[in-house]
Amino acid sequence: MSALLFVHGTGVRQPAYGETLELLRAELAVIAPGARVHDCYWGDTFGVPAGVGTAALSAAPAPEPPVDEPAAEEELTPDDRRAVVWGALYDDPLAVLRRPADDGQGLGAPAFGDRSGPEVEHRARALAEDPPERLVQLLDLAGGRTAFHASLTAVLDSEPGRDALTHGLGPGQLPQAVATATVAHLLGGALRRGTPVLWTTDRRDEAVRVITGELGGQARGIGLGVLLLHGWAAHRFGVMRAVEKRRAWLMTRVHPQAGDILKYLARGEALRTFIKDRVTAVAREHGPVTLLAHSLGGIAAVDLLAQEELPGVHHLVTVGSQAAHLHEIGALPGLAPGKPLPEHFPAWTNVYDARDLLGFPAEPVFPTRVTDLELSSGQPFPAAHSGYFPNPEVHRLLGRLLGA
Repeated sequence: MSALLFVHGTGVRQPAYGETLELLRAELAVIAPGARVHDCYWGDTFGVPAGVGTAALSAAPAPEPPVDEPAAEEELTPDDRRAVVWGALYDDPLAVLRRPADDGQGLGAPAFGDRSGPEVEHRARALAEDPPERLVQLLDLAGGRTAFHASLTAVLDSEPGRDALTHGLGPGQLPQAVATATVAHLLGGALRRGTPVLWTTDRRDEAVRVITGELGGQARGIGLGVLLLHGWAAHRFGVMRAVEKRRAWLMTRVHPQAGDILKYLARGEALRTFIKDRVTAVAREHGPVTLLAHSLGGIAAVDLLAQEELPGVHHLVTVGSQAAHLHEIGALPGLAPGKPLPEHFPAWTNVYDARDLLGFPAEPVFPTRVTDLELSSGQPFPAAHSGYFPNPEVHRLLGRLLGA
C-alpha cells in the first residue's frame, strides 16, 4: 500500500496545516485502513514570515472591487446562487438577520405577529453553553465548542441580532436565520484567519439544520430556504456578478501572503530539496509515495518532478494548483517554455474546482500526461480553494491510489 505525503500551499501556517492533515488522516483511515499519511510542512521555514513585505505597502490604498452591474439571478444555476449567497454571508454573516426593508439608512419595519424572539434567544443561550453531541462532532472540524460559543454569542449580541430578536423577521424565519448567521460567522471567521473551511457544504447545511431545530424552528434544507428569502443580500454586497471581472481584485484581496509564491519563483530550490528529502525518507520507510500537493505545493512538486526522477513517487495528485498555468506562460522554473514533461515524470491527476479561482486545468497544457478531474465543493471562492480537503470525492480518489 502506498503512503501519502501532503504538501501544503501558499500562505498556510500552523495550526491550519495540522488541522487539515488530521482531517485527511481521519477520512483515509476509513477508506484506506493501514495507509500512512505523512506531513510535509514547509511554511515556517521556506515561506515569507508574518509582517515581512508590508513596508512598501504602507502608503498604498486598499484595493477596491471593480464597479460593475450584478449578474441577473436567472443567469445563475441553483448551485451557483447558493455559493454566491454563502460567499456574501461569509463576508457579512449578519446580513441574513437584516430585514429586506432595510435600505441601509435604518432598520426595517417590525414583523408583526412574530413574538418568537425571547424563546429563540433563551434556547440559543442554552445551546451556546451545551450543544448536542451531533453538533459537537461537527464543531470538532470547525474550531470547536469555544469558537461556536463565540460566534453564536456575537450574533445574538449584534445590533441586527438584537433587532431581529425584538421585532421578528417573519413567521418561522428567526430560528433558521440565527442558525445561518452563526454558521456563517463561524466559517467566515476561519477564512479570515487563514484556516481552511473543513466542512463540506453538506456538513455546513447539517449544522444549520441542527441549530435551527435546537432553536425551535423547522429543520428545512438551507439551499432553498432562508437563503432564497434573503437573496437580496447577494445583490446588496455585489457578489452576483460576472466573477471573471473580479478575479484580479479577489486574488489580491484574499491572498495577501502571495509573497510565498514570489519567494518560491525567485528562490525555490530549497523547498524542492525539502520535498525531495521527505519523499525519499517516506518511500524508504513505507514504500511508494502518493504525493498530494495543494496550490503552491503543487507548483513545487511539478517543478521538482520535471527536473529530477524520483522513483519513490508512485502518483502525483495536485489540487487547486497553478502549475500548468505557470508553465503555459513560461514561469515554471524547472521546465522551459513549450517543453513537454520528461518521460520520467510519474502518473499525475490534477483536481480543480471551477469556483476556485486559483485552481487550473492541466490537460490542455500537458496533453496525454495528466488527467484532469473537476470536482465541486459547492463552496464560494476563497473557501473553494481549501474545499478539496473535506470533499469525499477527493478522499475516494486518494483511497484508490493508496490501495493501488
